[in-house]
Amino acid sequence: MIIPNYLSHLIPFAKRIGLAFLVFSLCRISFYIVNQSHFQDVVFMDFVYGVRFDAVAIAYLYLPFILMSVLPFSFRSFRKYQRTLAILFYIPNTIAIILNLVDVAYFDFTMKRTTTDLFSMISAGGGEDFMTLLPLYIIDFWYDYILLAFLIWFSWYIYKKYSRFKGMFYPYVKKNYIIQSSIFVGVMLFTILGMRGGFQLRPLNSVSAGQYTHAQNVALVLNTPFTVLKSLTKEKANPINFYTDDELESLYSPVLIIEGKNPLNKKNIVFIIIESLAKEYVSYHNKKGYTPFLDSLMTESYIFTNAYANGQKSIESLPSILASLPQLMNTPLVVSNYGSNAIDGLPKILKTHGYNTSFYHSGSNGTMGFDAFSSMAGTENYFGLDEYPEKNKHYDGKWGIFDEPYLQYFANELNKKETPFFSTIFTISSHHPYTIPDEHLDKFPKGSLPMHEVVGYTDYALKKFFETAKKMPWYNNTLFVITADHSTHSEQAKYNTPIGRFAIPTLIFDPSKELKGKYDPLFQQIDIAPSLLGWLGIPTKSIAFGRNIFDKNPKNPFVINFINGVYQLYQENYVLFFDGKKTIAFYNISKDELLMNNLLKTQLNGEELIKKTDMEVFMKAVLQQYNNRLINNQLSVSK
Repeated sequence: MIIPNYLSHLIPFAKRIGLAFLVFSLCRISFYIVNQSHFQDVVFMDFVYGVRFDAVAIAYLYLPFILMSVLPFSFRSFRKYQRTLAILFYIPNTIAIILNLVDVAYFDFTMKRTTTDLFSMISAGGGEDFMTLLPLYIIDFWYDYILLAFLIWFSWYIYKKYSRFKGMFYPYVKKNYIIQSSIFVGVMLFTILGMRGGFQLRPLNSVSAGQYTHAQNVALVLNTPFTVLKSLTKEKANPINFYTDDELESLYSPVLIIEGKNPLNKKNIVFIIIESLAKEYVSYHNKKGYTPFLDSLMTESYIFTNAYANGQKSIESLPSILASLPQLMNTPLVVSNYGSNAIDGLPKILKTHGYNTSFYHSGSNGTMGFDAFSSMAGTENYFGLDEYPEKNKHYDGKWGIFDEPYLQYFANELNKKETPFFSTIFTISSHHPYTIPDEHLDKFPKGSLPMHEVVGYTDYALKKFFETAKKMPWYNNTLFVITADHSTHSEQAKYNTPIGRFAIPTLIFDPSKELKGKYDPLFQQIDIAPSLLGWLGIPTKSIAFGRNIFDKNPKNPFVINFINGVYQLYQENYVLFFDGKKTIAFYNISKDELLMNNLLKTQLNGEELIKKTDMEVFMKAVLQQYNNRLINNQLSVSK
């Protein structure tokens, strides 16, 4: 069939757009190959459905190229114009490749597709760390850079060899302009349709992927340019009005009231937040572990056997731990529009009762806004890398001070505090690039993951800290709260589900043995502050989204998370996934640990239907309180 010359541009245009889709698919395949241990029951259709999300990203990213390719003018065939088109293709194509390949390596740490929160984290004091670590990223994730070079070369080669425009210039007559204008309108309409992701009522968003696959495979269906584009504007919480004010207060209220004791139990409090400590690493919870000291400490502590983080990044952990505020949006609260909201942080409450408050972090000052947020939460004094007296001697060359010397420094710093004191330390060594001091090389089990050896080192550092702290006069009158900021790489399938990815060890160690035992119901980071205040009997009226487990009539246990645009609620034996409007998945975790059987695809029995309805009501109430309080700056009773 002979194609008229005035239509000849459509063939190379179609090939070029096809090349864009091919590149996205190759990136998805690479993403899966590297991260396949995190996905369950992957089928070919997961890749097919992903093409729809690719179309959205391509429609946005390649818009200038698409527009210029179908302009209804004959000068499109000029050689310089075609070179311009090539540039307009290569630039977004390279951006798309880079963004997709970020998650080929980074997904293993965050368990979700990257959004603009990554850039917010870098801008919030992490830029210096990023530049320091860049050479190590290149070494450790060398395959990513080979993929990058290959895909860029592959795109250039295919574009040049198979999709070059070979038409000749000739002036248009009136008929040509009419046909070309019609083609232009048609292509642009399809492009707009592509931006929306189809004819559905609402444009595609990240949570839409949950309609096409198992909850744990959502990230495979998505692509990173899509998630970045969808979060490009500064995220704003939308007002929610599921219930009237009176209904809302009866369903769920974050107002925490503790009557208090007389006299007050003014124990010192030390928070030890361990970087990336997954529950799987602790043999107290599993057959094999890498934390012998922590295991022994747990036998003398109050253990939360079913504990979960509320976020997946360090920057998301502090609001949950220090202020009982969960992470329920893409942008970390610390760097969001609401980062300056007044809050009722635990340090602030304790300070009003005579506590000396401090925060220690062995990383660079300002990293991830730790200094700013700890101050917002009521901490009087922040100590970072700049304040450490021997940083040239103990600097790990990457993140900050090794855990062992920094924990020793911390113990001695606590000895200088007036009592009662509240102090937090955030460790750093159990993190990529998995560095430990030379004198400790080959001392700890290497295990099967790079994290295992550095977790062993951090555990050793904790042991040395407690050996030093034991000699201090304040030791016996101190509560030590040990938790993780978030979980990370795990091997067992149950820790790679959307719920299992948040499982962490958490304990309270009381040397006086007043508090000892174990707590088996669900427990989350946002429960820590309210429960401590309850145990100490400190009179409190504050905003806290967590529970005081020591209340005479504690609220029902629950765990709430947010990942890939989906809210997760775990109560009793059930897990509910909610997209902000409706439930998209529902599981009985007691019978389906790996979350493979979405009960919404079956006929719910009476118990299941009642539980699903109750959980939906509770989820809506929590979200309405959360969003509306963010918007109206009502995260503090003083507001």
